[in-house]
Amino acid sequence: MTPTINDASVQRPRQVSIAVLLLKAALALGALTSAVHVIRAVSGTTMIIALTIVISFFAIGFLLVWRISRGNNWARILLMILVIVGTPFSVPGYIRDLKHGLAWPTVSILISLLQLVGTSLLFIGSANAWFRRAK
Repeated sequence: MTPTINDASVQRPRQVSIAVLLLKAALALGALTSAVHVIRAVSGTTMIIALTIVISFFAIGFLLVWRISRGNNWARILLMILVIVGTPFSVPGYIRDLKHGLAWPTVSILISLLQLVGTSLLFIGSANAWFRRAK
């Protein structure tokens, strides 16, 4: 019988656990900074709608990371696609924002680095074998 991800014999590699922690940190930091930006930019009903969208977006992100932590290969691949597609679009914003201050762009760059490192860890070494077994 092929082991499943829920079998005690198939332990999640340490690098996958680290990746999940990095991705959760990126999401938490991103959610916090996004909420602060929304609260500073708008008020009233518009703020409630915007915060609802932000919370929904990050809830989907946490769901994706949770599925990755459970060994779902499709979630790992989807995250990789999102990071590869999204990162190049972020860089011009970092450059623009650095002209106006250092704090927020530094946080944004940190979030991107957490995403890049976390995503990379999901595709090297023992992570690949673990995701292949976790069907």
